[in-house]
Amino acid sequence: MPKREGVLAFLVVTFGLTWAVELGMLAKGVSLTGQPSPAPQIIVALIMFIPGLSAFIVRKFITREGFGDAGLRFGRRSYYLIAWLLPVILSVVTISVAVALRQAQFDFSLSQLMEIMAERAPEKPLPSPGSLLFTIFVSSMTMAVIVNSIFTFGEEFGWRGYLLMRLLPKGELQAMVLTGIIWGIWHTPLILMGFNYPGHPVLGIGLMIVFCVLLSIIFGWLRLASDSIFTPTIAHASLNGPAMALLVVLKGHNVIISTLLGLIGFAVMGSFSAWLYFSGRLRTTTDDL
Repeated sequence: MPKREGVLAFLVVTFGLTWAVELGMLAKGVSLTGQPSPAPQIIVALIMFIPGLSAFIVRKFITREGFGDAGLRFGRRSYYLIAWLLPVILSVVTISVAVALRQAQFDFSLSQLMEIMAERAPEKPLPSPGSLLFTIFVSSMTMAVIVNSIFTFGEEFGWRGYLLMRLLPKGELQAMVLTGIIWGIWHTPLILMGFNYPGHPVLGIGLMIVFCVLLSIIFGWLRLASDSIFTPTIAHASLNGPAMALLVVLKGHNVIISTLLGLIGFAVMGSFSAWLYFSGRLRTTTDDL
């Protein structure tokens, strides 16, 4: 079966399964803002396996092309440290710029988190901000990344392990951008339920697409440079874990402006993506799919 039909089958299965579940949740009035109940959070976590499952189905049963270019190898080991630390570095730079531009303030007393902890367990003594921050940092950089990687592999095996590889004849940068657009659109029902951009369901869809395009360039570069699907898996896990956990040291911030999900984050990730391009790390040769 030609590659074009394989890509179409992957998209139909991925979007069909995902949106069937998520639109059902949306129809029932499920909200992902604030502190949602455990059930929706579990469902959203399990949905992360759908792109990978779709890629497996297409490779094994539809195109029968096998898994030779899926990146199921350790590849170049030097990129694993980059994958682990890069999202955290990008988040630190974003937060620092936001504070410098007076779009947020540092809150090393963790006042907001302390208030939440006091409300949930008023009978328990609160830890010191320093010890709590240390615990958050260590756990998010270690266990959170390990656990998150189980779920992010589900996405990466689909997006960077299959779709990106099938779009590469269009050129690396073009393939990464197109993969990012599709990846961002895939999140639409979640955004409408308040995921990532609470209170901004329409604007959030556009912002999520931009966010995913920029991430797709970075994750795609890791995938191709390392010749492994495991580096973007780790980077994705680091993004969902320690990179986002850093927001506990902020107050007075707006997600649309002051985080990786917002304008300042876009500028930071866009600058790194531009460096990848102008330093010759991305090829832009084109060909028919």
